[in-house]
Amino acid sequence: MAAGTESNAGYSVRNARTGEEIGLAMQRLWLSGRVLGAGARLLARHVFQSSESRPVEVVYAFMLPRDAALRRFTIRGEGFTAHSELRPAEEAVKAYEEGMERGALSTLARQYGDGLINLTVGNIRPGETVTVTVEILAGVEARDDGFRFRFPFTLAPSYHARMRAIETGPGEGEMELPEEEFGDVILPKFRADAEGLHAVGFDLRVMGDYGEVASVSHGLRVRMEEGGLRVSLAAEGDVPNRDLVLDARRGEPRAEVLGGRCADGKLHFVALAPSVCFGTPAGAARKVVFVLDRSGSMQGSPIEQARKAIEACLGALSGEDEFGLIAFDNRTEVFAERLLEASKSNREKARAYLETIDARGGTELARAVEKAAGLAGAGADLLVLTDGQVFGTEKIVARAREAGVRLHVLGIGSASQDRFLAQLARETGGVSRFVTPRERVDLPAVDLFASIGRPVASDVRVSGTNLAPQPAKFVFAGTPLMVYGEGQSLNIEWTGGGLELPVADGGRQMGETARLLRGARLITDETEAGRLKELSLAYGLASREISLVAVVRREGDRAGEAAVTKVVAVGMPQDTAFGAYFQPAAMPAASMPGGIARASMLGRLAMRREAQQGGNGGTLFSRWKLPADTLMELACRMESDGGMPGRDADERLLETVRAVLAFLKEGHGARRGAFRVHVQRLVAFLERQGGGRDVVAKVIDAAREGRVIPGEWLDGAVAWKEVEAAVTL
Repeated sequence: MAAGTESNAGYSVRNARTGEEIGLAMQRLWLSGRVLGAGARLLARHVFQSSESRPVEVVYAFMLPRDAALRRFTIRGEGFTAHSELRPAEEAVKAYEEGMERGALSTLARQYGDGLINLTVGNIRPGETVTVTVEILAGVEARDDGFRFRFPFTLAPSYHARMRAIETGPGEGEMELPEEEFGDVILPKFRADAEGLHAVGFDLRVMGDYGEVASVSHGLRVRMEEGGLRVSLAAEGDVPNRDLVLDARRGEPRAEVLGGRCADGKLHFVALAPSVCFGTPAGAARKVVFVLDRSGSMQGSPIEQARKAIEACLGALSGEDEFGLIAFDNRTEVFAERLLEASKSNREKARAYLETIDARGGTELARAVEKAAGLAGAGADLLVLTDGQVFGTEKIVARAREAGVRLHVLGIGSASQDRFLAQLARETGGVSRFVTPRERVDLPAVDLFASIGRPVASDVRVSGTNLAPQPAKFVFAGTPLMVYGEGQSLNIEWTGGGLELPVADGGRQMGETARLLRGARLITDETEAGRLKELSLAYGLASREISLVAVVRREGDRAGEAAVTKVVAVGMPQDTAFGAYFQPAAMPAASMPGGIARASMLGRLAMRREAQQGGNGGTLFSRWKLPADTLMELACRMESDGGMPGRDADERLLETVRAVLAFLKEGHGARRGAFRVHVQRLVAFLERQGGGRDVVAKVIDAAREGRVIPGEWLDGAVAWKEVEAAVTL
């Protein structure tokens, strides 16, 4: 696999005031490799250089991406190249320490809980440059029409009830985790400003017939190449304060099987079967609990959009549905102690409760999930909106699994907790999505809500050779079924249907990639130490039990010379307040995190009341500047019978017709779009109340076909004659 070209080779870090070059322990982090619809095979190149007068030991801490594992690393310097060995963690640590004592260049990559990695390079000589290139297997967030790929260029400071977090200097903070739970893991220093830190960049190949690749995080340069697209950072270099996020899209969803015959003679594959292969969801009543993270790190736009998203989801509930609402930080608060029917009165009360919620405190996610599970009961779904910035995630996943409910998670953040939230949803039978704070949170939340509670396929059974991990039992709209296995064919059955997928031999490299991606996924999900060792050795991948180590003897090594340890700093994640985690050292630990000044709730309530006091009829459609905001407000205002409000039956019918036309114009029909459930409920209302009007029947047909009827449906008042004229064109 080609490593890519380091187009930022001349990048240097300089003092913004003096222009002088700054000496850093790590100068550059550069990502290359191949990204496919089922996962990625990556090379992360770290360039270290010593500006000290004696040997340096450098520690770089980073988070693994979704479903990821380290395979190996190569270390290069002047006159030498060495490759890592896989060893049990204790043996690897011993080899590293013995190498340090001899004065040899020693490198250790050790994994801890939560997917945290410490990459430690010891005995770098004064002026010496050393490059460590780590191979990583990682998963992606698969979607019917493509995927989202995230790679962490920084590490989010996260909440733990027993952590210590202090500001050690102006704009710089440090965190400690309890040793009995997290071992000797070293976290980086967190800088409020990432300027002046190491440069980051990437040069990746997106393989396959993807017609569009975009990024919400970085400026891209995209070029066509044989077999796919080449995607690189447009600028010379960037700062380490946010994940790389890539979105790849193709025209239409289709089944895809990636695989090939490996050295063992077996045909290894990863199969993706889009949800459209399985049919449409049944219209059963929903039981759903909304779980809203109100911790300090959610302050600002994320929590505001999350509140609005839940309001819109309430608008999609029918009178037969039941719902609950929980908000959590250090404490867990419930809107009601039992599930409530989705009546107009209960939904209005829930909206009023949402108005009172603002960001504060820490992130006690496990307690919130347990409370929600007890409230929901068997057969319910939980929709969790959170940044997921917590430590101790393995325990949270285990407790969520025991709760016996299905968790669907929308993660919000600039730095990745994607690994944890994907696992949390998958282990409970749900699905997850992850967005950045600079994207709309509300639309993805509504889109995710539209797919949950009503799977398109249930009791999914897959037959094939050596299938592991076990495929999901449910398939939800928008998310493909992913299957890892061996053999020349794959048979999928579910209640009411079946599908067979042939497996083509895509060559040894593709087969080896499929095999390694499966190994990384198995290692991510495994918790038992003995089994982790077996998996690591079987697939040649590191884990919490097996580490990577290399010791290089150089001429002139001097035993016993003490090295100065330098921990590589990272930037605070973009849009995350430094004060959400770090307080001056004089502050008691019990007061951290969460010392954030709350935003003015009264000001926000006043703005919302002003928006709601516009009268009846057409004024509802002219309160917001952006179409997406207007649609969100429409979704929030829907009545429990599925229609829009009005002064009488005729006005309600007209406003419902106009709402359908507005949704259609912005790409949301009865079968596609984030607001598809809302359109379905609006259509059902029209069918019941339309009174046989021809114009209403035509609007219903347009909604089912996803056909746009031209008109200015979001602006001003509309009369029946205008609707009739538009639908007859």
